[in-house]
Parts: sequence; C-alpha cells; structure tokens
Amino acid sequence: MESKRMKMEEKEDRISALPDSIIRHIISLLPSTKEAVQTGILSKRWENQWTKVPVLIFVSAGMSFKNFLNFIENTLILHECSKIKKFHLKYRHTSGNDPQFSSKIRFAARKDVEELYLGSSGQQYKFPYFLFDNASLVNLTTANFIFMPSGRISWDRLTTLIMARCRFADQAMELILSGSPLLKTLLLEHCFGFNKLVIASKSLENLVLKQLRIIFGIEISCPKLERLMLSGCLNVNSAKLLNLPSSLFATIDFNHYEDNCNEIRSSLIKDVLQQLQCVKELRIGGWLMEYISATQMQDQFSPVLNIKCLDLISHNISGIAFLLRNSPVLEKLVINVTNFDQDYCDFGENYWSDATVFNCLVSHLKTIKIVGFPKRDSKHKVMLNFVQFFLKNARVLEKMVVELKDDGTAFPLKVSQGLLNLPRFSQCAVIELQCSK
Repeated sequence: MESKRMKMEEKEDRISALPDSIIRHIISLLPSTKEAVQTGILSKRWENQWTKVPVLIFVSAGMSFKNFLNFIENTLILHECSKIKKFHLKYRHTSGNDPQFSSKIRFAARKDVEELYLGSSGQQYKFPYFLFDNASLVNLTTANFIFMPSGRISWDRLTTLIMARCRFADQAMELILSGSPLLKTLLLEHCFGFNKLVIASKSLENLVLKQLRIIFGIEISCPKLERLMLSGCLNVNSAKLLNLPSSLFATIDFNHYEDNCNEIRSSLIKDVLQQLQCVKELRIGGWLMEYISATQMQDQFSPVLNIKCLDLISHNISGIAFLLRNSPVLEKLVINVTNFDQDYCDFGENYWSDATVFNCLVSHLKTIKIVGFPKRDSKHKVMLNFVQFFLKNARVLEKMVVELKDDGTAFPLKVSQGLLNLPRFSQCAVIELQCSK
C-alpha cells in the first residue's frame, strides 16, 4: 500500500514539475473547455492553468440548455487571457435571436479572437452584426446561420471562411468577398438564398461549392485559384468560369434533382468542361461520368481538353473512352474504380481489344494509376482487357500502378499474375501492385 502511495506521489510530482507553458499547451489540445477545467484534479499546479489558456471550446452535448449557459458564463468570468486565439461554440439553439449567445460571442470578439467557430444545430441564428467589423478574425466557421449584412464588411485578416447550411441575403456574398482582401479558402456547403452566386476574388486559392440550392447561375473569377471543387446538387442554368489559371486542380461532379432537364444539364456540363479544358488537373466524379456515358453528350462535345492529368471516379467504359479521345496531351490517368455494377453486355468483354488508339497514347501518356479491381470473373476480365489495351498501345508509358485492398485472400496474387503476363509496348514500363489494409 505504501509503495502504491509513493508511486502516486511520484506521478503527481512529475505532473506538477512541468513548466507552465507545457501544461497550458497540453490543455489547449483538449477537445472542450469542460475537460480543460477538469484537469485541475491532476495537481494543485494544474488547478487554474486553464484560465490562462487562450482556447475556449464550448459544446452543449450532454448538458441541458440552462446548465450549458451557466457553464459558459462562469467560465468567461474566471478566464484571464487578454486575447483569445480560438473560440468554439457548438450548441442546439431553439430561439432565432438569443441575446445570451450574442453576449458570449461578443466576449470573444472584444478579446481579438483569431479562430471563431459558431455552430447551431437547431433553428437558424442570425449572424451577429458586430462581427461584420472585426480586424482580428483569421479563420471563421459557421453552421446554420443567416447572413444579412446591412453595410460594409471588414475582415482584413480573414484567410479561411467555411459556411454550412447558411442562408444569404442578396449581395451578402459580394460584401463578404469585398471585405476579405486576404481570403484564401472559401467553402460553401448546403447554403442557399442567392439567385446568382458570384465569386470574384483576387486572393482566393481554394474554393469548394457543395450541395448548393436555389442557384440559377454561378460565376467564378479568381486569377490565383489553385483548387476548385463543384460538387453535388447544383441546380444551375449556367456557369461562367473566368480568369482561372492553367495551374488549377479542378474537381467537378454536378448532380440535379429534376429528371426533366437533360438539355439544361448537357449544356451546363459542356460549358464547364469547355471552360476547364486547359487546367493542369481535372477530377470528374462518378455521377458525371455516368451522365456522360448515358446521354448523347459525346456527339455534342467538340473542344479538345488540353489536360495533362485526368482523375476519374468511374468504371464506365464509354465515358472513359470519350474523355481519353478528347485529351490528346494527357500525361497521367487515374481511375478510381467504383462498384462495377454496370452491365457490360452493351459493350462486350472485348471492348478495349477493338478500341481505337487514342492520340495521348502515342507520345504523352506516361503514368496510369488504377485504384480498385473487380473480383467477379466477367468484370475482372473486362478490367484486364482495359489494362492490356494501355500496356499494348501506350508507347511512352513509364509506370502503371494498381492499388487494391489486401482482404486476406489470394485475390491480390491473382491480379498480380494477370498483370505481369500482359504484353507491353514500352519496354521501360514498370507495373507496380500496391496493397493496403
């Protein structure tokens, strides 16, 4: 018993001996302020250290609304930092305009908060007006808020802005962008309220638009953009992509709720592909690949895609062939094989054996990566024919990588043997099999 007590005291002494800076850093990494306060039981040295940590994270999960408000109030009274680096407020909210939460947010704003997260999972909450003029904000994340700025927005230091399930008044996005001269990352997900979304920024480098609703037009003009993602159900009639750099990495996977707007969809997809025809890398999602194959869009598409890297999420034979046919300078091809449920009877198992050699195979395509491989015999054979087509016709191929999961069966060995037995045109081409757990 005595030995056990000595060990406990020794352990406590080690904890107590840590420098204040280390203790506060450890506390700052905890997932919530409630847990930070509880560290006081470790040692007397730790008892009030949380009050000097510039990180406050309030999460209402597991607490009644009244207790949650009381905990925040007591915490803010005891907190001693003159500046707050991170302030997170995640809560269920039943009132659309609760001044009690506004006062908590104002507390953070007055202490020059740099990273602010406001997440309401209940009724939408009107974004506090006093936050529209804030020179300290660097990162801002909001969920389930209404943005109705009445005048100029001043977010001079803001670099990252993430908005989910937010509603916007007219001109709100224009005011946000004009008031954020250093903004580099913008993410909008499940947002709505604007008839036309215009994203014009000279500083923006990363733009993600996902599952946006009630939009009749999108216009993007960002000369410094490095990454662009257009994903989900974007019910738009038109999309203008202006002033985009050739070094852009773009991901697109449009989707629609309506079943009777094929003409609008075809026109939209065609316009987007035309406007992205010179980007450095293009990733196309599974829905869009299915749509390209299922419609007669191939016959309507005329421009050449001057893309060097094409990343496809698909197993769709005709869709892949169509894009390769229109990408004469392609250097790298990545195919993420999806469920492989398509019926190949329409194409035949020997589709790739009879396929026309694409221009990119003659002098440009150097790298091919295939992620996933079908197990079913008929579809496995189709995939081997696909691989054989490229090995046989890619004259400057340097590397082919096949990546699949190690499921504990002999399947990876079967794939490996099948690949190594295939003839290849390029004698320097290396075939690499990668297995992951």
